[in-house]
Amino acid sequence: MPVPPPLPPTPQPGPPTPDTTQAGPGLPTSPAGPGGIGVLEKAMGLLNLVSLASAPMTFTELLQVASLPKATLHRILATLMRENLLRYDAYTKTYRLGFRLLELAHEVWSDFDLRLAAKDEMVGLRNAVKENVHLVVPDGGSIVLVASEDANRDMGRTSRVGLRLPLHATAAGKAILAYLEPVRQRELLASLPLEAFTPETLTTQELLRGELDLVRARGYAIEMREFEAEGAALAAPIFDIEGRPIGAVSISARPERLTGARAHHLSTLVIGAARTISHNAGGQFMSLQPVDVPQSADAFVAECLVDARALLGECPTWSPRDGALYWVDILTPAIHRYDTLSGTDTEVKLGTMVSLAIPKATGGLLVATPGGLMTYSPETKVLAPLCHPEADRPGNRYNDGKCDRMGRLWVGSLDMGTAANRGNLFRVDPDGQWKKMDSGFTIANGLGWSPDNTKMYFTDTFRRTVYVYDFDLRAGTIANRRALITFAADDGVPDGLTVDEEGCLWIAVWDAWRIVRYAPDGREMQRIRMPVPRPTSCCFGGANLDTLYITSASVRLNEAALKAAPLSGALFSLRLPGVRGLPDTAFAG
Repeated sequence: MPVPPPLPPTPQPGPPTPDTTQAGPGLPTSPAGPGGIGVLEKAMGLLNLVSLASAPMTFTELLQVASLPKATLHRILATLMRENLLRYDAYTKTYRLGFRLLELAHEVWSDFDLRLAAKDEMVGLRNAVKENVHLVVPDGGSIVLVASEDANRDMGRTSRVGLRLPLHATAAGKAILAYLEPVRQRELLASLPLEAFTPETLTTQELLRGELDLVRARGYAIEMREFEAEGAALAAPIFDIEGRPIGAVSISARPERLTGARAHHLSTLVIGAARTISHNAGGQFMSLQPVDVPQSADAFVAECLVDARALLGECPTWSPRDGALYWVDILTPAIHRYDTLSGTDTEVKLGTMVSLAIPKATGGLLVATPGGLMTYSPETKVLAPLCHPEADRPGNRYNDGKCDRMGRLWVGSLDMGTAANRGNLFRVDPDGQWKKMDSGFTIANGLGWSPDNTKMYFTDTFRRTVYVYDFDLRAGTIANRRALITFAADDGVPDGLTVDEEGCLWIAVWDAWRIVRYAPDGREMQRIRMPVPRPTSCCFGGANLDTLYITSASVRLNEAALKAAPLSGALFSLRLPGVRGLPDTAFAG
């Protein structure tokens, strides 16, 4: 065993030498300590100033903010640059943080004890849900249970630290698999034997890929009798500093205790625990907690048509040909058809995530799946490929979409982990030819057009902004994008939208319990309070286009939120005197 070097002599106590330099508003004002601690404090203060600045800072700006003598500032900056803690851009003559900080962060993570970091959260989660809580890490083609907090339930996984479990048949394994980099995920899936542990185990690549798409979109994975005949589990991934999955936290119980509905309700707690463990949101934008119920004396005016309990109801589209409203539950996943005459809602589960279902002029529906845009025949239940604009981005999926009045589909996309700026806006022609029209979005969402077809509206939910373009209907082109409506940070976020015959926009505001009507110039005109916190989209329908149909979501709402809003996930309708919509256009293909 090597002998450690002797410690340096301990400084003798005495009065500290005061630092005669006056610190600026961004630097510490404490006196300099022994051994150059005062200089270190100034250096750390400069790093903090640079990191908090909205843009790289010049020497003059640093001199003004730090209020250090010029020579002192020069010496400290030179040292920080030599150690690669700061970088200097000779072209802009500005300073920014250096790459050594990133290297240090990696070293911290490489020495990160996940079990220690997870301990308190696991105990808290166990106490909250009264079920067994587990921590797993990936190891090659499987996962290993490294920590457990038991709730004294009779479960096979309880306390079996060191247990090796399959990736494809467990909630924790699927939570990790879903967030792997696409190339690594494909390689790993190709190498897995996909053993059948029970009749419910997913044993084909197609079924497993579809499940992983849902996991990534939801942010959590569910296991129901897939590994153990009497086992159920719910898990969320834990990420490192670069957003890579390094583990998962899960709860397990018997299926009669952890039903599918309860698992969805508990997902908020599990995701919250996973985020706290890694101190990283992992690129996940979908919020975990809506705003409180608005304190208003106004009665709800929206009528519940179908208490569907949809996880993520979206994309309502009225079909005058069929006298029906089509809408989807992205995360179940399923297509719904609401018949206005009979008042019945028919659900068709597709087995793959679906984000829109738009009637086609030639019959059937156009649907968007992670595997591309497909035509769907309700009679034969057959999906046939049309085109796949995002084929080169397997981590992306399509989101909201609508047809312009020439019958061309406009559809946005997003990364399934909501990584920033990876979404696009496409135009799809009736023959399946497509063109990328704009890019750089994070959560591409609601679309619509002005009554005179000169304006097109498009939403990026992540940026809390509804944009407007100049639109050429004949050419199918857009230009001059600019912000029309931007939401405050504490005021919910814009989701789906529709436009009425007066050119006003009706926007579903996620996490804010309302639908809002805006004038064509972006001025707010009217707020309609909803009985649910997460309305998702809306469209006008009915014989006279005077009924506003509204979809909603229940995903990631905890049990308290669902108790306050038991109709979350329902389909609603709303009729306001003197308000009529514009007809939805079928896809011309």
